[in-house]
Amino acid sequence: MKVALLLYSLLVLGILLTKLNYIFYPFVAIILLSPLLFYSIDELGLLKNIKKGILYGLLISVVYFPFIYDKIEITILSQVPQVFAEEIFFRGYLQTIFEDKFPSHKAIFIVSLMFCIPHIILFPSIVSALTFLPSLIFGYLFYITRSIYTSSIFHFFSNIFYIYIGQKIL
Repeated sequence: MKVALLLYSLLVLGILLTKLNYIFYPFVAIILLSPLLFYSIDELGLLKNIKKGILYGLLISVVYFPFIYDKIEITILSQVPQVFAEEIFFRGYLQTIFEDKFPSHKAIFIVSLMFCIPHIILFPSIVSALTFLPSLIFGYLFYITRSIYTSSIFHFFSNIFYIYIGQKIL
């Protein structure tokens, strides 16, 4: 738990530094991916239920398809590494660590709050605070399937929906 909180603190520091100068962004990416270096990839949800995770991720993402089917471009695929790194860190790593210390629902809630903070730092607004709600869904998707692919796919389509539709509404 101490290592997880230290890494999270380094992530927040990296995001604060990135606000000052974008040159620090690779530091943030390294922190997000750092659990791959010292944590079992099976525990991170990278090897568990791959087919189920992908299938569930696509099935739950169907809710977005009517809104974004004509919006998906090759450039939006640049979201994939960022989303995957965030899900590895927040769901695969932090949520798994917190589930060892707290009941799962409480762990999902705490990690969702932690997920919000970097978004609020980067883009201070009520919209950034609202990332808490989809984060709860990402957390429960990971909890149900134990596959990082489910939450990553839904996170990806949530981002696309926000980029093309949500920004106009909010």
